[in-house]
Amino acid sequence: MRTLAAVVTCLLAAVALAACGPAGPTEEGGVPGRPLEVVSALPSPGDLRGPDGAEADAAALGEAFTGEADAALAATIDERSPSAAAVRNWTSPGGGTLTVAVSVWPSHLIATGIGGDLASRLVGDGGRAWTPRELPGTRGARRTDPAEVRLGLSIGPNALYVRVTGDVGEDLAIQAMERLRLVLEGQTG
Repeated sequence: MRTLAAVVTCLLAAVALAACGPAGPTEEGGVPGRPLEVVSALPSPGDLRGPDGAEADAAALGEAFTGEADAALAATIDERSPSAAAVRNWTSPGGGTLTVAVSVWPSHLIATGIGGDLASRLVGDGGRAWTPRELPGTRGARRTDPAEVRLGLSIGPNALYVRVTGDVGEDLAIQAMERLRLVLEGQTG
């Protein structure tokens, strides 16, 4: 009888775990967030200043990802059809930047690919792959000359992205990503 109870308990646990996350590559795998609310919830860190967050189209999202206008990247983003996106930027007195972006994609697979794709672009431009130990689920890259850090994290269909340049530093990138994650998790449960 105890064996039957243990088997039933294991089966129930397996069913519960199977219900978490996407069952296939085209599923959302979670609750879509509200990107503008997420980026707007972040305080201005230290001496960094910038405008309020804003909703972003494919071109603005692509520019947030790389720091420059890129028509090919914008077209790729448009093809992948994000349902919502928002961006927020800050600048330090020394000219460094902090950019955060939150976007909602049709599937968890696409959301996950966004961070990996953007990290590999920086690796291809003289950077190195990097995952901060404080954020083990992230995909990132960093380069020292010129200084730039990129971090991506996906939660269900949501992609969180942080890019810092110049004197802003990777500690602030880690802090911004942690805050984005906490705000999104607060929205989506």
